Order: sequence, then C-alpha cells, then structure tokens
Amino acid sequence: MGDNHDHLLNSNDGVITYSRRDRAGRDTEDQLRLLIASVSDYAILTLDVEGHIASWNLGAERIKGYRADEILGQHFSRFYPPEDIAWGKPAWELESAIRLGRFEDEGWRVRKDGTRFWANVVITALFDESGELRGFGKVTRDFTQRKHAEETRELERLREALRARDEFLSVASHELKTPLTPLQLKLTAMRRIAETNPQALLADGRLSRELASASGQVRKLADLIDDLLDVSRINVGRLTVEPERMDLSALLRDIAVRYAPQAHVAGCRLDVDVAGPIEGTWDRRRLEQAVTNLVTNAIKYGAGKPIHVSARVADTDAVITVRDEGIGIAPTHQRRIFERFVRAVSERNYGGMGLGLFITHQIVEAHAGTIDVESELGRGSTFTLRIPREALLAKVGPTAKPAP
Repeated sequence: MGDNHDHLLNSNDGVITYSRRDRAGRDTEDQLRLLIASVSDYAILTLDVEGHIASWNLGAERIKGYRADEILGQHFSRFYPPEDIAWGKPAWELESAIRLGRFEDEGWRVRKDGTRFWANVVITALFDESGELRGFGKVTRDFTQRKHAEETRELERLREALRARDEFLSVASHELKTPLTPLQLKLTAMRRIAETNPQALLADGRLSRELASASGQVRKLADLIDDLLDVSRINVGRLTVEPERMDLSALLRDIAVRYAPQAHVAGCRLDVDVAGPIEGTWDRRRLEQAVTNLVTNAIKYGAGKPIHVSARVADTDAVITVRDEGIGIAPTHQRRIFERFVRAVSERNYGGMGLGLFITHQIVEAHAGTIDVESELGRGSTFTLRIPREALLAKVGPTAKPAP
C-alpha cells in the first residue's frame, strides 16, 4: 500500500484507509473511536452475531435514553414495540442484513422511558477477511420531528380535501337544483293546464315552446351529470378519446351557431374567424366539449362584450383561441383555474362547479396538446389551445389520408 496508506479496516460495505504519516504519534483508530463515541446526532452501536449490544455512543444515549452500563449486553430488540417483537421483526432485520449486506428501515422504536420515536435504521453485517460474520453495525437517526411534520402536512391536506369536498357538494347541489327547480315548476304548470284546459297548450304553439324550454333544462342537468362522470373517469384514468378525421373549422362554426342565442341573451356578439378547412385527427365529441366549455365561460364572464373565436394552422398544430373582454382573472388564480373544483370568482355572483376548465385541460392533454391563458382584470381573458393535428392518428394507426 505504500507509506501513506498502509492500514486498512475492512467491512462488508468497503474499506477505511488510515494514514501513518502522523508525526504527533496520535493513533488513528483511537481518533475513529473518539469520533463515534462523541457523535450525538446518530446512535452508532455494534451488535454481536446474536444481536446483543457490544458498543454504545453518546448519540445512542441521547436518542434512546439508556446509559452504556444499562444497555451493554442487552438484546437490541429492547428498542422495538411489542407488536414488532411479536412477529419477529428484529431477527428478520438481522437475517436481511446478512443476506443483503445492508438493511434499512423506518419505523417506530421505543426509548427507555417507553415513549416512541420515528427512527431511520441502517444495519450493516460485518464480515472479517475470511468471510466470517463478526457482528453488525447499527446506525439510528431520530426522524420524529420530520415524521410529525409530514403527518401535519398530510392532515392539512386531508382537511383541505374535506373542505373542498364539502364546498363541492354544496355547489353541486346548488347547480343541480338550478335547472331542476324551473323544470319542476314548468311541468307542474303544464300538468295543471292539461287537466283544466288542455286546448290552451295547443294554442299559438305554446306546447312546443314549453317542451323546448323543458328540454333545455334537461340538457343542463345532463351536462352537469356528464361533467361529474368525466371527473370520475379522469380520476381512474379512463378519459378515452375516439379519433376520427374531421374539419375543425366546421366544428367551431357549428358551436357558434348553437350558442349564438345564449350569447345574444347575455348581450354578447359571438364572432368566429377561421380561414378555410383545418383538417386533423381528433375526438370530435371531446374537442367540441373543450371548446364549448371555453365559449360558455366567455359568455358567463364576458356578458355584454364581444367574444372572439378563431383557429389557424401553425406548423403541425391547430391553434384555437377563445377571447372575451369580460372581468378577467387575477394573476394569483391563473395558475389554479385548471384544477378541479377551483373557481376564480365568487359562487354568489357566478354559478358553476369549477369543472369546465379542469375537464378542458384533461381533454387537451389527451390530444397531446397544451392550453394557456392570458388575462388581465377588467380587460378579459384569452385561452389558447394548441393541439397536434395527427397525434391521435399516430396512436391508432393510419385511418385516413393525412392532412395537407
């Protein structure tokens, strides 16, 4: 080994090399023993081949509470809770260390006074040069504070989840009742007219108007239920897409025609700007759902102002933009609006369950695309969807001619 590094201490995990160029004559092995003995943040001890404690340091006394003269010669299973001793965990740990060379675990351990602490434990099997087991090295760290911090964070997360659940149930109940109440009133009124003066329902197309209104309320209920089902599907990873060849421009024009009456009632002008056909392979129903969510949001939060929907081709992507000139979104909320049940406005002033943008985001991701928002309070919001034209085609194989 040479003059500088000629004294070795072997273990199963490696080699410690000592220097003999110590002119003061200090014994390096004594220094190592002093280091181990004085470390207070780690319990460092050795065990014999049967698990009895052979050495004890200051850190072990601080963490576990025993003085050396109280614990030397005792079996290390003394530090384990009764339930771990009952199933033989201490022996299993030693067997694992022998088999693997090293064993690591985190779990509850017991101090001298009976209190428990959360320990990170590493046990290393110590073999001599001939491969014979000479005992074990054991290092224990007290992670109780970290464990309590993790439990506090988890408890806070659960409380937040319960709060969000309760808020969602409240909002969902309100949203489901919103179309249900007028529907019930309308059907009750129609039944009374039918019982007393059935001819009145046939006059001036009244029956047709009343049924159309009732159908609209039923559609609102169905849409709400579909949103809830989509969230459930997303939670279990089952938001499937069914790709087909389609023209995005035609889809946007259809959406504009369908929602023009709703926009007119809200005082909005719904403009659509598309330059010719934009062909691609997408899920028509899901893409329609995503754009519809953005358009209805724009009508809700941009009442009285124009709404602009546009689409264009950028390289291999289709880019859809929905812009309103309404209330806008505060910067602090812009990072969270795509999360489930998150709404950037007061429930009292604006309805909704906070699912539309979340579902839209999931649909866009399912198409391997992205969605971004730019907004300024009082100046409106612009949502931009960028969706590859052939990403789904690549997943399912060629089903149609590629777009030009």
